[in-house]
Amino acid sequence: METKKKLMDSAFRLFADKGNEFSLSEVASEVGIQKASIYAHFISKEELLYEVINQEINQYFLEINENCRDLQSMFFMILDYYGRSQTKLFFWKRLLLFPPKIFEETLNAKIHILSGQRYEIVKDIIISNMKDGKIRRQDPDSVAISYFAMIHGILSSIIIYQPENVTIHFGEIWDDFWKGIN
Repeated sequence: METKKKLMDSAFRLFADKGNEFSLSEVASEVGIQKASIYAHFISKEELLYEVINQEINQYFLEINENCRDLQSMFFMILDYYGRSQTKLFFWKRLLLFPPKIFEETLNAKIHILSGQRYEIVKDIIISNMKDGKIRRQDPDSVAISYFAMIHGILSSIIIYQPENVTIHFGEIWDDFWKGIN
C-alpha cells in the first residue's frame, strides 16, 4: 500500500503542476520504481488519475462539510485546507478549469452535487443565524452566494499574488464580511 500511496501522491503533484500532460514514466521516476510496476496498482494512467481526483474531492468536501459549525469556522477551514499546500490550490485550479476529458462529466457531476450540499449547509446556517438574530434578515441565497464568491476570490488572489500578502488579511476580510451581513 505504501507504493500505491506514493504513486497517488506523485500523480497528485504532477497533475497540479502539468495537468493531464504528465506521464507514467515521470510518476515511476519520482517514486523510484520501473514504469511497468505501476500496473500492479493501476491498470492505466486514467485509473490512477481518477482515483487521485476522486480521493481529493471526497477529502475536501467531506472534511469540511462534516466539521463545520458556523460560517466563520467553514471560512477558515476552507482557506486552511488550501493553506496547508499550494499544490492543493493548483490541483483544484487545474481540475476545475481543465478537467481530464475522459471523466470530465462524471467528476463535474460529483463536484456539482457536493458543492450543492455545501451550499445548502451554508444556507441553513445563514437562515439559522437570521432566526437567532445574529445577522439581519435578508435573502439567504444572496448571502450564501456572496460568501462563496468571497472565498473563491481569496483563493484566486492567493494564486495571483504572493500567498503571504493575502493570508495576513484573512481575519480582516472575515470581519468585513460579517459586518456587511449584520
